[in-house]
Amino acid sequence: MLVPPQDYQNVPIDIQTGKLLDWLVDRRHCNLKWQSRVLAVREKINAAMQDMPENEEIKQLLAGGSLHYFHCLRIVEILKGTEASTKNLFGRYSSQRMKDWQEIVSLYEKENTYLAELASLLVRSISYEIPSLRKQISRCQQAQQDFARREEECQLGAAELRERFFAACKQYGITGDNVRQELLALVKDLPSLLSEIGAGASTLSEAIELYQACVEFVCESSTEVVVPLLRHVGRRGNTTVYEWRTGLQPLRVERPEVEEVPEQPKEDTIDWGDFTLEPTRADEGAAANGGAQGEEIDWGITLEPSPQDDGIDWGGGESQEVQITVMEAGTEVPEGVACGSDALTLLENTETRSQFIDELMEVGT
Repeated sequence: MLVPPQDYQNVPIDIQTGKLLDWLVDRRHCNLKWQSRVLAVREKINAAMQDMPENEEIKQLLAGGSLHYFHCLRIVEILKGTEASTKNLFGRYSSQRMKDWQEIVSLYEKENTYLAELASLLVRSISYEIPSLRKQISRCQQAQQDFARREEECQLGAAELRERFFAACKQYGITGDNVRQELLALVKDLPSLLSEIGAGASTLSEAIELYQACVEFVCESSTEVVVPLLRHVGRRGNTTVYEWRTGLQPLRVERPEVEEVPEQPKEDTIDWGDFTLEPTRADEGAAANGGAQGEEIDWGITLEPSPQDDGIDWGGGESQEVQITVMEAGTEVPEGVACGSDALTLLENTETRSQFIDELMEVGT
């Protein structure tokens, strides 16, 4: 296709990006020492940036990072509006700001220095910055997929845990709205349930007698009564530990008072606790002695004069009677009164309940 000579400047030229800067220098569109000229322009730009008008677009341009030729052209266009009052009859500006930026633009255009700088920026962007951004985008997309997968897994896990929670609530007969209060309400029904279990032990009398006969047959000399606690519960029901231990019904039962622990308010802060070290008696004594005697160490040893001169007392003198008084700790419990752990029923007490279960397993096997 033939192109008229006047349109030669509009004909596109295919140049490799990596060789663009070399092509500009070889074709003498740009000076070989364009970098030193760019450094001089940068110094002018840094000096001109110290005195700028209050304009939002200029602030955005200055905050964007390193300025290049097209940024400077835009700043000149903005200054034509902000510095219009300084324009004289000849169309020139008396404002130093406008003069500085016009000088910067002219330095850029001298020997096409701006073309060399823009070509360098283009090569750097294509060769380094764009591949780096692509890798970063790829990593972000991979992380996004991983987080989406983890979110789905967490949602599935949450749904499974929710189903297990409601299944456990259904098993215990509660709705799950306030687990603590609902479980405490179930405790009120526990005594009647334990009484029913104790009453049901009476149906095991034949199995117990059969087990006793089997033990006596296998161990001919054994006269031990097997499963005594299970026998007791089968005969008398879920009695108190006092009745099981003594064989007598208590005249009065004083059950231990159970104080309900108030529910702690939920807080979002971490309670590190207050760790305070209380001084021991030895430390207090050392502090007191240190104040009175300075740096002297009190070993707690006192020397008293002997009744005899330098002799040794072998204990041959008159003996003195030594009286030992034993003080009983606690309060005396009246006879026939079940209190403390004795006031609990056999199936409420942890020790006797474990024994009851063990004997049930023993008979069952």
